[in-house]
Amino acid sequence: MVKWERDLNALIIIIISGILLSAFGVQLFLHEQPCPLCLLQRIGMIGVAASLLMNVVYGVHASHYGLALLSSLFGGFVALRQISLHVCPGFSKFGLPVLGLSLYTWSFIVFACVVLAVALLLFLYDPKESQEPRLPIGLLGKVAIGLIVIIAAANILTTYLQCGFGPCVD
Repeated sequence: MVKWERDLNALIIIIISGILLSAFGVQLFLHEQPCPLCLLQRIGMIGVAASLLMNVVYGVHASHYGLALLSSLFGGFVALRQISLHVCPGFSKFGLPVLGLSLYTWSFIVFACVVLAVALLLFLYDPKESQEPRLPIGLLGKVAIGLIVIIAAANILTTYLQCGFGPCVD
């Protein structure tokens, strides 16, 4: 396997981790609790990161990219649903805009970019290289693993504290 492919997957995981950390920043510092649709978008981003993490740990495989695409489509459809809810007259905007766009619009843009990036990575995918012995995980991969594990655990904890085991109630 080519090392740069694994490093690129790790870099995408770190970018997604930064986005999720920003969402936590809005939640904790601006005291804006995420709605159920926001929580589903976070699950989509964690799904993308988990599938790319499999490329970092187990080697690059087309099935891992397929899971990333499915997670992106899930998150993108949820974001599109939220965008369509707030476009209708009579619905108030949700949250503070960042660079003029709402967080759920940015979420849709991120998912669209992930679909594009994974599609480009699939063009570069060579099944012969995935059968080569795995290389040890580098520093970038270890940072990506640590970040996404901590963020996923924090997401589980904050969602439980907000919603409990029952349905999420605002």
